[in-house]
Formats: sequence, structure tokens, C-alpha cells
Amino acid sequence: MHPRRMCLDCQTITETPVLLYAIERNSGPAFPVYACPDCAPARLSYDSALSQLFNHTTHCADCTPIDSCPQGWALSRVVGRCLRRVRPTPTPDSPPPNSLGS
Repeated sequence: MHPRRMCLDCQTITETPVLLYAIERNSGPAFPVYACPDCAPARLSYDSALSQLFNHTTHCADCTPIDSCPQGWALSRVVGRCLRRVRPTPTPDSPPPNSLGS
């Protein structure tokens, strides 16, 4: 179970923190920085979010159906939001891409 952490962006306490990065120090352990599942997609790449979801579900016994683990469910939502952010949206004024290579 993950501890409660404060979100970097909205400063709310979340039960399902998503790791953004770690601040390295000269002495002592690194300082982790977290975000809530709503703010995390703006700061994480799709690959980073997918990696966190994979690592969590691999080592979590509660993620057998993913909706039974709050952290797994939050990470899957973050991955989906990152994917929608990365995926290009077609514009109505442009023709579809030519798949024939001409």
C-alpha cells in the first residue's frame, strides 16, 4: 500500500500518488515527488506512465482484477489520459494521410 502524498501541482493529499521524479541529493536518499492521478498526465510521458503501471501490476497481489487495487486503477487512468494526450487528433481541413506512399 502506498502512503498518502501531496500532489506537486494542486497540493491536495492523495491516497493514490503517482511518482513523477526523484530529486537526487549529495548525501542521503533521493526525495520523491508525486502527483495525484488527475494532475500526473500533464507531467508524465506515456512511456513513463505505462512503465509505472507495468511495474506496479507485476508486483501487486491485489491487481488480479485491476479495479480491485486503487493504485493500479489510478495508474491505468493516468496511462489512458497520457495516451489521449499523445495521440494526434485529425483536423477536418486536412486530407487523411496517404497510406499508399505515393
